[in-house]
Amino acid sequence: MEISAKNQIKGKVKTVIHGTSYSQVAMEQTDADGKETGSFIHAAIPVDIAKKMNLIKDTKIIAIFPAATVIIAKE
Repeated sequence: MEISAKNQIKGKVKTVIHGTSYSQVAMEQTDADGKETGSFIHAAIPVDIAKKMNLIKDTKIIAIFPAATVIIAKE
C-alpha cells in the first residue's frame, strides 16, 4: 500500500466492538521493532468496513491522520 499521508502510526488491534452502525477499534501502538508500547488509539469505523478488513485481535494495522485534521495545542 502506498499513501501520501505522512502522519501514520503502526500498531495492532486489541479489541473490536461492533455496534449497529459503527465498530469501535482499539489499537495499541508499536515501536520500530514491532513491540507494543502501551499507547492506544481508538477509532470508530463503519461495521461493514471493519468486517471486510477482518479486524481481529493482533491484526497489524496503521492509523492514518490526514494533516487537515491534526490539531496541536501548547499550554
